[in-house]
Amino acid sequence: MALLGRNDPCPCGSGLKYKKCCLARENSPHQEADSAEQIRSTAFKEMSLENWNQAIDLFNSILDSARDPHVLLEAIASCYDGLEEYLLAAEYYEKALAVAPESRFFDLHYMLGISRACGERPEKGAEAFRQCLEMTQDLQRKQHLTQILRALEEIQAGTREKHTFVVNVQLQRAFSDMEADKYDFAAQRLERAQRIEPDNPVISYNLGVAYTFLKREDEALAQFQKTVDINPAYVQAWYNMGQICMIKRRDFSKALHCFDRATAIRPDYVSAHHQKGIVFELMGDTQKAMECWKKTLELDPENKQALDNIKRVGSSEDAGTEAQ
Repeated sequence: MALLGRNDPCPCGSGLKYKKCCLARENSPHQEADSAEQIRSTAFKEMSLENWNQAIDLFNSILDSARDPHVLLEAIASCYDGLEEYLLAAEYYEKALAVAPESRFFDLHYMLGISRACGERPEKGAEAFRQCLEMTQDLQRKQHLTQILRALEEIQAGTREKHTFVVNVQLQRAFSDMEADKYDFAAQRLERAQRIEPDNPVISYNLGVAYTFLKREDEALAQFQKTVDINPAYVQAWYNMGQICMIKRRDFSKALHCFDRATAIRPDYVSAHHQKGIVFELMGDTQKAMECWKKTLELDPENKQALDNIKRVGSSEDAGTEAQ
């Protein structure tokens, strides 16, 4: 019996070619599976790019036929979290929990607690975190969860503002963004957090750091100034202001003031003493520059930059004396 060709009449008697009739129906499940996998891959790519709405639409389009719906439900929840639609995120974490394997219970309950607490539902958030506490024997995890539960108890008691939870979450995520060199995303998070807590020096300082890496030095300087206005002892903000004033603005007087403030607050601040020396050298006062670098070596005898600068400036001064 001859093999049936794609262009032969379909044996079902429809009058259509085999490729247009039964063969197409035989292939369609495979084609649909390939299409679903492609959509899934695209959805996760959009999610990684933080194109949250596009990712949600794509995940929803293949959810009914998914072999692992809990994965897609969790992804949708994460997207709503990215959009800061926290209660919608919580809804999808709950849906994921209903169909997820037990191995995902801890993480899903944890994210459910985060979403509820960020959505200003501290009592429901605490409920999810208590379930996490029952699931783990890890001491470090238990301590972390206990701290979260204590914070939520304070919120429920009215001794802590409700928004402090979401601000702390955004701060931690901004730190993660910066560790991944995603300074633009970090800045956006911190800007939103600052609108909620405008007088939080940790937010303004880290926003200044993000702006610095984005080469937005004027905005960075303003944030560092805001930081020391709120907390005059925030030593790293003084140091960073000094760096910007010295390197970018060439405002040596202001830079010197900032490094002076840093060393006054923390006398053992090696880098601030060293940079004071650089400023003095740029201002033409090599004697004071040498004093700063010697102080640097008192604190850090192996400091290569200070050793090299003392050698370089000392050699230059010796050459000048010989020329006279």
